[in-house]
Amino acid sequence: MNSNPLAIKVAKGTIVEGRFRFETMSIGKHSTVFRVEDVLDNNQMYALKAEYDRATKINYLHQEIAVLNKLATRHHVARLYYCERCDPFSFMLTTLYGKSIWSLRQLMPNKLLTPGTAGRIVVHTLYQLKQLHEVGYILRDLKVGDMLIGLSGSDAKVVFLVDFGMCRTYIIKDKNGSASIRPPREKAFVRGILRYCSPRVHQRKDVSRADDLWSLIYVAVDLVTGLPWRDLRAEEPVASLKAKTTDEDLLKGCPEEWLPIMKHIRSLKFETRPNYKFIFDHLRSLLIRLDISYSDPWDWDLIGKDVVVESLPSDRGSRKERSEDSKSESKKSFDKEESSSSSTEDKGHEYSERSPPPNAKDRCSSDKSDPFGKLVQALQKSEKRRIPASVIRPIVMDERRIPASEYDPAFPTTNPAEFESNDIGI
Repeated sequence: MNSNPLAIKVAKGTIVEGRFRFETMSIGKHSTVFRVEDVLDNNQMYALKAEYDRATKINYLHQEIAVLNKLATRHHVARLYYCERCDPFSFMLTTLYGKSIWSLRQLMPNKLLTPGTAGRIVVHTLYQLKQLHEVGYILRDLKVGDMLIGLSGSDAKVVFLVDFGMCRTYIIKDKNGSASIRPPREKAFVRGILRYCSPRVHQRKDVSRADDLWSLIYVAVDLVTGLPWRDLRAEEPVASLKAKTTDEDLLKGCPEEWLPIMKHIRSLKFETRPNYKFIFDHLRSLLIRLDISYSDPWDWDLIGKDVVVESLPSDRGSRKERSEDSKSESKKSFDKEESSSSSTEDKGHEYSERSPPPNAKDRCSSDKSDPFGKLVQALQKSEKRRIPASVIRPIVMDERRIPASEYDPAFPTTNPAEFESNDIGI
């Protein structure tokens, strides 16, 4: 039985209070994500995430709000428009994106992608991870279910990250504001999912920026050929296979440009800053070799258009075995999160236990009988504090093919200078 009081399935197109068109997008154990369209405000659309407050447990939505506030200084990442605590839950309004890479790969006959599509996904995700690292956080929980395509227009050619509730700060600042790397803990709790977490996680070692990149290369391999441990569900055999698998075996059947990236990631120490530009250059080399533009159609765009999309051959499980991949795996953490989330053990969480999120001065009625009704009331109150519609990019469908010479340079997520800069200084 779901313990989430906001586990409410709202039919598509339901309009509440004559203003908000709601649709349930996903329901978790403690949180629910709704698609919300404000029909009285130029039909502006948002993702609304509401999380039930869990007494002494860390509220991951509060942590996500803290991270999004830091990301407000960065470009081409998720935006926080409004947040509020309203007993017994908190909620936030953020950028609404399109489908996840997980759901889109399900459209492919063997659930694998071509190197051209996978390579572009990795470039955009590398940019997203770097932006997070530049504001002092590591993600710790990269998965294809949280990698989303932009909703429309040029954003439909970009991949965005969502769900920052598992982030942790990796820096500390002295009284003068100078930043340094937070010393590693002797023993750290498991974060992330079994398939994509780095070998350090299995050793219960503290993680760093490098571990996010381990997860990224694992995602890349999984999209193109499938990971060797893809069908394993227990931690011990997965950890053992990760330790035994050489870089060459891991990348068998993958683009040759990825091997130097894997070697670089493996060489990184806990405190070492990754060479994002080095990684980007090799990813870009692949796209140049394949003559792939960032504005080219994704694999799933070609389905039903009499175009044959061929992924690389893979000997890592039959087509039937690969088709049994479940969404629950992409969402499941392989350690008991509930028993390891105390703020005393994970001090990188900026907001923990029962602390309110930023901008949460107003509180709703204490009546807990109708949490959804109270959510709508709070949403109505948020109108004056939301970012004006004029500064939110209009959602306009544009199916035109824009020439690469005009389109590609406009992507900040693919600008080489973005990967070379060191904004945090460490």
